[in-house]
Amino acid sequence: MVLGRRGVLRYCDHIHGKWHFTEIRAIFSRRYLLQNTAIEIFLASRTSVMFNFPDSATVKKVVKVLPRVGVGVKYGIPQTRRASMMAPRQLFRASNMVQKWQRREISNFEYLMFLNTIAGRTYNDLNQYPVFPWVITNYESPELDLSLPSNYRDLSKPVGALNPTRKSFFEERYNSWEHDQIPPFHYGTHYSTAAFTLNWLLRLEPFTTMFLALQEGKFDHPNRLFSSVLLSWKNCQRDTSDVKELIPEFFYLPEMFINRSQYKLGQMEDGMTVDNVALPPWAHSPEHFVRTNRMALESEIVSCQLHQWIDLIFGYKQRGPEAVRATNVFYYLTYEGNVELEALTDPVMKEAIKNQIRSFGQTPSQLLMEPHPPRSSAMHLSPMMFSAPPEDVCMIMKFVSNSPVVHISANTYPQLTVPSVVTVTQSQQFAINRWNPLFNSGQAASPPYADAGTPPISLPLSMDPAVSQQTGASPPARRHLGDNFSQRLEMRYNSFITTVDSKFIIACGFWDSSFRVFSTDTGELGWREGEGGAEVERIAARLEF
Repeated sequence: MVLGRRGVLRYCDHIHGKWHFTEIRAIFSRRYLLQNTAIEIFLASRTSVMFNFPDSATVKKVVKVLPRVGVGVKYGIPQTRRASMMAPRQLFRASNMVQKWQRREISNFEYLMFLNTIAGRTYNDLNQYPVFPWVITNYESPELDLSLPSNYRDLSKPVGALNPTRKSFFEERYNSWEHDQIPPFHYGTHYSTAAFTLNWLLRLEPFTTMFLALQEGKFDHPNRLFSSVLLSWKNCQRDTSDVKELIPEFFYLPEMFINRSQYKLGQMEDGMTVDNVALPPWAHSPEHFVRTNRMALESEIVSCQLHQWIDLIFGYKQRGPEAVRATNVFYYLTYEGNVELEALTDPVMKEAIKNQIRSFGQTPSQLLMEPHPPRSSAMHLSPMMFSAPPEDVCMIMKFVSNSPVVHISANTYPQLTVPSVVTVTQSQQFAINRWNPLFNSGQAASPPYADAGTPPISLPLSMDPAVSQQTGASPPARRHLGDNFSQRLEMRYNSFITTVDSKFIIACGFWDSSFRVFSTDTGELGWREGEGGAEVERIAARLEF
């Protein structure tokens, strides 16, 4: 295949395809074995092809004769050849993707793919495969509640530092390291290697064939194969040689968990046959597992702390003193800039270092030297989020109406004039229950049962006086949303939204297909929108900061 002209001509006899220049949509400069000697070309068919050249000078010549498409149109960067040659950090600064992510114009998945792409991660190099985080920690319960922070991983820590005991082991290794040529490190293995990627995907071609080639024509020992999500997670928490993260396919490819080709993968030491991947009890199918994993990735709990994981993998905690403090230092040959292969004259040493780089992982290019900005979020990160939740119920509140509560909004920020918890019942009655910011949950020996006659002393909530003074079955007019709700629609938690100051309730599900805004002071209708159109069944809101 002839790549160009003007003295760049090269013939690649191992290439078995051709692509017209009109098909090219983006061109990125790439690393290969930590050297800036490759390019990746993205095509209109939504595929890409990667080429490695003898040196970086050849890369520049090739880019000059290829179409002037830059890195495409997705990232807000001008389509110039200069853009194709930009360093990853320059691409990050020049793009508009951080702002898009902060404003929630793109998903967490899309943003992570963007970071992986500009940092040199690619589907065309198993040694630099895109890396994604473990986000769920509960793989044993029959049900999974994605609203509980305890079901999520703390993304401010690398996988190796999640277990305090194992973290101490790695810190001791770093602090006691003594070697003249090799700098100290926490981890001798990496969170992303070709072997790890092939193990995740071994049930799918062409990865099966590539896995067998890596293992000299045989599947690995059954105990080391990817056989169970739970076992893989547990191993990442206790094995000092296993600190791997996930790959993007965990969030969109259920087929990777099915042994559709019926490969004979052997039996583990406990007698269990390795076949389909064993999923958590809460996952009813591979599709359900992938969908739940993706929902967790896009959750508020992940959104409000994802920037901290980005700091570890792509940012300022990747190298230097901050990496040491974060227990995030890997073997020195996994980082770019630590070895110049062309400068090595000893062929044996050169090949040994190449094999080291191929086998033990490559750290992405560093995109930031300062903390990554957080995403605009309705939830604020607290260190207590990942602590085991207390088992004690500190209060039970019951309303006179005896109607099920279908919506709760906790507007308890101390900056608010009146911190409160807003409730809406199935009988369309709402209540503004005042929050006690001085409440100490450790004071309650047993859960108080609050009703209309319970004094508010030492309780987290005071029942709305307008509701607590209710005498009959009918709710007071200033605490009722009316009877105009459609009987054809089920009243659910997302039929209502409360403003952050608890002054207004926005409701949908009315007979005239409108959604309406009610004052919580008077219960009066302040505004309605969308009469006569399609039925509004649920409402979502976004806070802009």
